[in-house]
Amino acid sequence: MQGWQAWVTAAAVAVATISLLALLARRRKSDAEVLFAVVSGSMALSLMSPWLQDAPSWMRWAVAIGGCATCNGYWLVSRALFRGPGGVGGQHVLIAAGVAMLIAAYRGSTLGTDGSASPWTVGLGGLLTLASSTLLVLTFLEALRGWSAQLPHSERRMRIAYMAIFATCVLATTVTGALARTWPMAAELGVLAISACSMAMIVFTHAALRHRHRVPMPLHAGPAPESLPARALDAEEARLAEALRHQLDTLQVYCEPELKVADLATRLGTAEHRLSRLISQGLGEKNFNQMINRHRIAHACGLLAEAGATASILEISGRCGFASLGPFNRSFKAAMGCTPTAYRAACLARTPPPRLAGASPGGFSWQADAAPEPVAR
Repeated sequence: MQGWQAWVTAAAVAVATISLLALLARRRKSDAEVLFAVVSGSMALSLMSPWLQDAPSWMRWAVAIGGCATCNGYWLVSRALFRGPGGVGGQHVLIAAGVAMLIAAYRGSTLGTDGSASPWTVGLGGLLTLASSTLLVLTFLEALRGWSAQLPHSERRMRIAYMAIFATCVLATTVTGALARTWPMAAELGVLAISACSMAMIVFTHAALRHRHRVPMPLHAGPAPESLPARALDAEEARLAEALRHQLDTLQVYCEPELKVADLATRLGTAEHRLSRLISQGLGEKNFNQMINRHRIAHACGLLAEAGATASILEISGRCGFASLGPFNRSFKAAMGCTPTAYRAACLARTPPPRLAGASPGGFSWQADAAPEPVAR
């Protein structure tokens, strides 16, 4: 490694090491910060590997293994950055760990060789290229998740910068790496590209993490329940809809565990089929049960978000109309993408909780395409 290459690489190692230490020094760390600390340390080790060609084999093995959480680790960082708490699950960690093992196996197969590639090494290299390319694409696409015109301007600007910087770094390192096989000058430029891109991604990611502290993401929520387009109501349907709204918002009839559509139709003085048609066609709900369930979950969100509340999850499930804890947990996770316990923890940590489309603790939105109201805190 030439003098200027060594200096550039040393600068990149220093930036990665400072990033690691800065992240470890934080008393309270988000998922993205913990994961990026791992990536920063892995980047530092990976950048150091060219300096260790004459080092003992145990040291080269340690660096080879420690430097295996770069692109795969950054995929987890991007999920945590754009999905919030709950965006990285055990299955994602296992996928990243599998790619790390593949990287370690490939690097291990090249240690101590004279440059000739065995069939085993070639096969591992092809598989590693496929896995890494897939993760790089997924990492880029994370910034597009949830994109809409309703996103804050600062959020859209951060995501555009993320995609531009990430794509530029991937393109620069890929092109110089490919040209290095036939153009010796590209090999020297490759060292500069890898070091410069590593520093750029580290610096930008710290800026993105600071942005995320200012504009937190909600907990990872699953897709909103399907609903049919609402239509205009005639005078009689409007009267019935207003009476239904009173039952739901004021009387909170959804807190009754055994509530059925026939019971509610009787209270409203209408036929069961008319009420069902109003719910599914006039109000855009899929069916009666979905409407009631969404109100129950929205009410549970309000109770879980109350500061200083001491009620247990079981007690809250009963207050919201669930007959037992099991159905409550399943329904809550299906609607909100997290467990009631995780939701309460996010509220206590002052993380903006997810929002449930179509209902809010303080009322019911009659427009199927209306923006969801934030959960009361």
